[in-house]
Amino acid sequence: MGNPVDNPVEQSALASMQDWRFYLSPAAAWEAMYADCAAAKRSIELEQYILENDEIGQKFMKLFIEKAAQGLRVFIICDKFGSFSFRNSPLVQELRRRGGLFHFYHPVTIWNLLMPWSWFPRTHVKTLLIDSSITYVGGVCIAERMADWRDTQIRVTGPVAEQVRATFDSMEKAIRRRRPAKIPPFPRQGEDIRYLQNHPRQERHLLYNELMMALRGAKDYISISTGFFAPNRRFLRSLKAASRRGVQVTLLVPQFSDVLLADWTCLSYAAPLLRAGVRIFHYQPTVLHNKIVIVDDAWATIGSTNMDILSFFRNRESNLVITRRDIIAALKKDFVTDLQSSKELTQAALAELPLWKRLGGYMGRALKSFW
Repeated sequence: MGNPVDNPVEQSALASMQDWRFYLSPAAAWEAMYADCAAAKRSIELEQYILENDEIGQKFMKLFIEKAAQGLRVFIICDKFGSFSFRNSPLVQELRRRGGLFHFYHPVTIWNLLMPWSWFPRTHVKTLLIDSSITYVGGVCIAERMADWRDTQIRVTGPVAEQVRATFDSMEKAIRRRRPAKIPPFPRQGEDIRYLQNHPRQERHLLYNELMMALRGAKDYISISTGFFAPNRRFLRSLKAASRRGVQVTLLVPQFSDVLLADWTCLSYAAPLLRAGVRIFHYQPTVLHNKIVIVDDAWATIGSTNMDILSFFRNRESNLVITRRDIIAALKKDFVTDLQSSKELTQAALAELPLWKRLGGYMGRALKSFW
């Protein structure tokens, strides 16, 4: 197909012929995202946890500046912690000078640096909206070091863009008025692709509640692919209960993530899950950064939400909740492919873990609300 960065208008036109498409690595997602941004005619809006001040991050920022100079609406929300490397960047100042809006979400200052409970919420969202018609949602950050990670980003067009549009409008009003963002109207239950966000400051954990309903209603299988696994007790009970009533529960996690303590913490939950019949696989080729759940060929979610306390209750997160069979079938196919590059965790292998790794896992559980 050629390089979308080199031929952005042509590639964007080709992509728009489909109403959805998956990208299975950050590098592939960046090419498509850049192509659509380069072809934008009216607006570019991005909420991102990690926008790194490296080659790929600067490439996007220079494009945003160019588009703002052309008169497009350019609205960027970055997490001040995750995107810290851009804090004093001249590119941020230039974007603002050209008429773009660049907002750092919830800065950690010298006054609350030693109070980690005050660092939250963070925005862990990874959503891009172009011309109010093209939406990207998934787990993909914009950082060169992540280029070859196993991650999933979906590009989708159609009515869901209206839901994303409402969220960005709410955030912009909140930023300009210096008030917490109001929750946009809930997407209608009848829609087959819905955009949901967690709003921890209003204690509206929409994604978590949707996920728990799906787990409780599972009859055939539950497939979970997640970069981090440190959930609450209710979530664990739901997985074990589903397995014991005959549902095939499969958990895919990284062999090694970019947070060593998180890997040990994940292992600390394994024993009771294995005893309940849950199958656990470690992805081998590279870092697994997915955030996907599939239930019974009938329900799925993809977005920024890990299966952990931070995503469930502490951070801003965004996911698509999907009931379209064709999209779910594609997600399931990719999940099965990933299992072929994974190693199953057994009780015997778990018993051979060294004591220091076990202790590290329980320490991670005590700190799981902060990493």
